[in-house]
Amino acid sequence: MRILAVDDDADIRELLKTAIATESKHSVKLASSGAEALDIVRASDQPFDCCLLDIQMPEMDGVDLCSALRATKGYERTPILMLTAMSEKKFVDRAFQAGATDYITKPFEFLELFSRLNNAERLIAEAVRIEEGEAALLSLRQDLARSFEHSLSEPVEITGIDRVTGYVSFENYLLQMSRMKMLTTSVFAIKLLNVDKLFDSMSGAGFRRMLGEVAGQLTGLYGEDADLVTYRGNGIFVCATSAKNAFSQFGLERKMNCKLKESVTSRFSDLAVQVSAGEPVSLLSFTRAGALRSLQNAVDRAEKRAETYCKILHMSTRALKARGVSEPVLNQGEERAAYQAILKDTMRKDLRAVVNS
Repeated sequence: MRILAVDDDADIRELLKTAIATESKHSVKLASSGAEALDIVRASDQPFDCCLLDIQMPEMDGVDLCSALRATKGYERTPILMLTAMSEKKFVDRAFQAGATDYITKPFEFLELFSRLNNAERLIAEAVRIEEGEAALLSLRQDLARSFEHSLSEPVEITGIDRVTGYVSFENYLLQMSRMKMLTTSVFAIKLLNVDKLFDSMSGAGFRRMLGEVAGQLTGLYGEDADLVTYRGNGIFVCATSAKNAFSQFGLERKMNCKLKESVTSRFSDLAVQVSAGEPVSLLSFTRAGALRSLQNAVDRAEKRAETYCKILHMSTRALKARGVSEPVLNQGEERAAYQAILKDTMRKDLRAVVNS
């Protein structure tokens, strides 16, 4: 890899260059400031494969440099690793919101640095594979929308929306929160209802645009309490938050569904674009496995809530149609009544199973 390392400390720059040259075949170009780094980028014949940025630098700090690089052609998906002594949460949040791929705090072990560089290499290889696939599709003159074809289960990177990042960066953010023992951070997920039908009814490009609209609604409604948002695949959006206020999953999904009905549904699909929200899960772990387990638990809760929500909508639709109402507009009492009916039906089935056994 061709690596650009930016740090205002000359000793750190030389240490990085020597260590990387000794232990790998990577080449390193050094810069002492953000301005110098951008001059090097502009003068380079081809983009660098990876960037290592310090945060605390005069005039232009590493976070602003990260934003500038993301806005530079050829650096939209380049792995950017923040290599810094700034370990406070506000700096971590700013870095990932600016587009950082990973975050390494000083003092660091070189074994850890090389492990993260290996991860960056794998990201680059995957990006090359995707670009080659897109080029092959274009060479066959297929429809432009099909050049972005992907499976329903794949994470989709949504760009151009504040506080929305790629899934790999989101996982790295959660891992950094667990390393910093940020136990006030929690994650929750929302799920697009009937996402398989939405996916089948749209082109690949249309589905991506629809996901961007949903992500924008989520960050807009949840406000700055949403530290970071990502799209995981299968209609699942995940949000990391350190908000101290109580989280209302029902309130959020009602507000979102009202907004989605007004804008997204009418623009993108003949089907209703609706979401359900799962309960939040705290990052009560200092380990990688524990952080990822919390993330999976949040996803599982959203899946279960979506299943229940669909049953509630189905029962309410039948009841409301019997009363001559064409669309289900649920208030809290109607949803509670439908939910209780589902629970009673489940309990009767469980009781019959026990008796028959």
